[in-house]
Amino acid sequence: MSNSLTTLEHNVLRPEDFDPPLKRKKATIPGYWTVEEIAEELGVTARKIQYDIKGNPQLKKSSPKLKAYRIKLAFLVPDIDALEYIWNYREKKKKF
Repeated sequence: MSNSLTTLEHNVLRPEDFDPPLKRKKATIPGYWTVEEIAEELGVTARKIQYDIKGNPQLKKSSPKLKAYRIKLAFLVPDIDALEYIWNYREKKKKF
């Protein structure tokens, strides 16, 4: 998240900050989220999350919205990036 105007520390999202609370209780891989965990949390398909990571070749969009590490056939998203992505997705959904 962005830097606060009153402090020099970055604002970091924590799982306790979410309302409604996150569905994920225990991490499969500590410190990381899998594509399937993010998809389940948001109620979307894993393919949509993969498109946000790699881009959509059919639409010729190659700009990623989510940073992830590729380990063989799986993508792992760091906790901080995953929480920010989930927060932004929920906020965007609230507007509509």
